[in-house]
Amino acid sequence: MRIIAILLLSLSLLVIPGCTMGKTSTGNLDSAQVPSSESQSSLRNGTFLDGLELSGLTVQEAKTKIKDWEEDKLAQNMLLVYNKIEVSVTLKELGITLEFNKVWDQLWQGSGRKIDSVLKIDSVQAHQALQEKLTQINRAAVDASYTIEKDQFVIKPAVPGRVVQVDAILDKLQNQSFATLPKQVEIPVVEVPATQTTEQIQTLAFDGIIGEYTTQFNVKDQNRSANLAAAANKLNKTVLMPGETLSFNQTIGPRTAETGYKDAYIIINNEYVQGIGGGICQVSSTLYSAVVLANLPIVERYPHAVVISYIPMGQDATVNYPNLDLKFKNNTASLLYIRTEVKPGFLTVRLYGKKTDKIIRLEQQIEKEMDFKTIMRLDPNLPPGKIIQDQAGCKGYLVQTYRVVKDASGTESKQLLSRDEYAPTHKILRVGAD
Repeated sequence: MRIIAILLLSLSLLVIPGCTMGKTSTGNLDSAQVPSSESQSSLRNGTFLDGLELSGLTVQEAKTKIKDWEEDKLAQNMLLVYNKIEVSVTLKELGITLEFNKVWDQLWQGSGRKIDSVLKIDSVQAHQALQEKLTQINRAAVDASYTIEKDQFVIKPAVPGRVVQVDAILDKLQNQSFATLPKQVEIPVVEVPATQTTEQIQTLAFDGIIGEYTTQFNVKDQNRSANLAAAANKLNKTVLMPGETLSFNQTIGPRTAETGYKDAYIIINNEYVQGIGGGICQVSSTLYSAVVLANLPIVERYPHAVVISYIPMGQDATVNYPNLDLKFKNNTASLLYIRTEVKPGFLTVRLYGKKTDKIIRLEQQIEKEMDFKTIMRLDPNLPPGKIIQDQAGCKGYLVQTYRVVKDASGTESKQLLSRDEYAPTHKILRVGAD
């Protein structure tokens, strides 16, 4: 009996502590207590992740539910808006994911409470996705430009470019939860100015004719007329930017039969003889007169050796490719636009630029006159005593040419342009030999 009693006492001591420990670990844990490990069978009531309820779920059930919930969230579209342009992009495309481990730790530590989701963004993936999605919004800047239409300066204004600020979009998505992540985001853009502005082009605009001159020619001299028209056509619609210098020879090019020029009278050794390109000097002389009337500076110019008939002395400009050239500079802030017009018997050169209040005229003063000689040349092909005039005589002159400028107040200033010496053109007669 004593042995049996000892055994019963021992059993009672073993059973009672076990029951007491069980009551302490479960029955005395109120709602404020936090589970110490995932060995618990389930999450407590009132456990939420954003709006997702996880109350009473086992570890595996909770994890599976969270993963499914994350997939649904990542498949949702975010609307990116710029003016009337709307672009949809999923959260998954933006590289947004749930910080699962961090969230799970918070859930177990705060079981029975509401926990906010924690997100992370793959910035590389997000940048690439946004650049591809929003490429239609980016726009390269378009420089201002101009055209000349019917002798009018027409400006095409500059168009600023724009670039989406991808980093600014990502900043709006940082430190957000699924619950607070915006459904719609205004797309921020930055304006990119054009390199060539409208104001810069406006400074180049011309507003009218600043210099014009017309000379006459003999349409019956077909070769000369053809050369004149060809050179005038090469010069026509030439544009000279501010600070640039125009070279007549470079603009017109070589005068050869291969370039389409014909034989016509030219001046060699003070005599009129047949040569390639005759008539081109009338174009350069007409241009020169228009240029000086436009009050532009002359860089290079040469007078003819003798007086010519189609333009006043001191206003001519002889050229000979590539040695003798006519050059002038555009010293204005606007561009210069050259127009030539060839009508039967008339050549006109007009210079378009920015008009001023100045009035320009030219004056010539003859400093000296020189008589011509009569040269007799025997011609055995003529009958004895027969006389034919090959070249009319013309006096030589020393001439000073002035440019007179009158401003808006009526004050005049006079500038010496040139002091030109023209040799006499001798009268040349062919006489039949006895």
